[in-house]
Amino acid sequence: MKADFENIHFCYQSLDLRGFIVDVCEKGEKLIFSDKEKIEPISGFIYFPLEGSVAISHAESELTIGNVIELMPIGLMERYCPQLNFEYKCMTPVEMIKISWQDFDGIFFQNAEYMQVLSKILIFMTIFSLELHSERKQLTSYQTIKPMLYRYLYRSKTFPNESEGLANFIIRRTKLSRTHVFRVLADLKEGGYISVKSGKLISINKVLPEDY
Repeated sequence: MKADFENIHFCYQSLDLRGFIVDVCEKGEKLIFSDKEKIEPISGFIYFPLEGSVAISHAESELTIGNVIELMPIGLMERYCPQLNFEYKCMTPVEMIKISWQDFDGIFFQNAEYMQVLSKILIFMTIFSLELHSERKQLTSYQTIKPMLYRYLYRSKTFPNESEGLANFIIRRTKLSRTHVFRVLADLKEGGYISVKSGKLISINKVLPEDY
């Protein structure tokens, strides 16, 4: 099995990770965020996304890193490295549980089973980060764009309520120029490789060319 985003995500989703949710919900506060709303984590709290899609970006550059994985403890990285300055933006309506550091420690650090679950989540956060780094450090701009087409198509199936268009999805995650991205997408569409409707990728119709 190829170690691309879709297969890694499938592996992650196959894990039994939700056992701690009941305890977190009992101790925490349920929050609802609307589409396009920014999440601003407060120091002293951890936020667990239960439903919906959240994008994470560097606050200084507004360059989108990727999307938060399911049950990723938002605020945990900032707890141990306060110098980090990430922004979190809802790409769909999002449901979260907000829990204090004290309650977080009480739930996870006193329960070996929950600590194992947390370790798996953190390990997959690292795996996804390495996969993203590999994807975007390609030799040519086309080789950067190519895997992102598959990623976008997979995300659109996983989160059908996301409204972000294909070109913006690529541009926000790379430093490629808007003109170049639109030209590549237009050529792929003209060649019958992809189908696009209202700015969204509908399908990849045949194997994408190796070079452009």
